[in-house]
Amino acid sequence: MWPRQRSSSPTELTSERGFLELVGRQPDLPLREVFLGFRDLVSADIEWIDSRKKRFKRPASRVRISTLVLTALSTIVLGIPEIPLRASIALPLVAAVTLLTGLETFFTWRSRWLLMEETQYRMNRLRDEIDYYLVTTPAADLGRDRLDRFYAEQQDLWADVSRRWVEFRKHDRAPQPGARPSP
Repeated sequence: MWPRQRSSSPTELTSERGFLELVGRQPDLPLREVFLGFRDLVSADIEWIDSRKKRFKRPASRVRISTLVLTALSTIVLGIPEIPLRASIALPLVAAVTLLTGLETFFTWRSRWLLMEETQYRMNRLRDEIDYYLVTTPAADLGRDRLDRFYAEQQDLWADVSRRWVEFRKHDRAPQPGARPSP
């Protein structure tokens, strides 16, 4: 029981296990191996972000398409005088649009999808910088300070995403792409 071993669930993504787990609990690795392990962590972060992006994109798209179709149908029904009880048909369609809009406002699927899109872009950029550094720098010249800067950038990125999400939830409004919370 002690020390506690973490067991991976089938749904747990690599990035959720952390850096130490990712490098096999080997704290004294050569610096190049640490860089490669950190790069793997960033790649795992990108996979996690992509899974969330997909999770949010599906309902956001469904709600958007459904509201568009229902709005068009209600407009068509109201516009054709030959349809008996037009208002009785159009009213439930409009009510469904209101319900779907309320659900989107509450769950903010589209906003979270866009936040994950931006986060994935930023994380890909970080991984590209790591790759460039690893490819252009001989192993003997790799610097711990550079690894620390990459790590700080990754942590700042996650902190920014978290801060933005909490700020949006405090104001009970959807996040706006590219918007930064006030300090």
